[in-house]
Amino acid sequence: MSYGLEFDVGGGGGPPVGTYTAVLESVDATEHPEYGPGLRFGWRIIEGQCAGMLASRTTNRSPSPANISGRLMAGLLGRQIKSGERVAIGGCIGRRYMIVVGLGANGTSTRVESCMPIS
Repeated sequence: MSYGLEFDVGGGGGPPVGTYTAVLESVDATEHPEYGPGLRFGWRIIEGQCAGMLASRTTNRSPSPANISGRLMAGLLGRQIKSGERVAIGGCIGRRYMIVVGLGANGTSTRVESCMPIS
């Protein structure tokens, strides 16, 4: 049996996998019925074909240098964070970042994997 080479792609959530210039819009507390308390980081893409789209990542609320919430906070600050350190990220809201968007665990939506400040 032969199949054509054109396909209609179903929608997932978020922008396509790629690297984008974005502004950090929010870091909000969340509550998930299965996973408990978390943080939702939200960036608005400001350049290119995906300008205006929101890219985000939900993490746990306890950052460490080894988990995604700690790695995103380190990226926002532009430096490594240390165990036992108190990290303030309020000043990061409104700043520009280069974000890397990857495929989510469900295989259909995307999520922010990393970020770094743009001078």
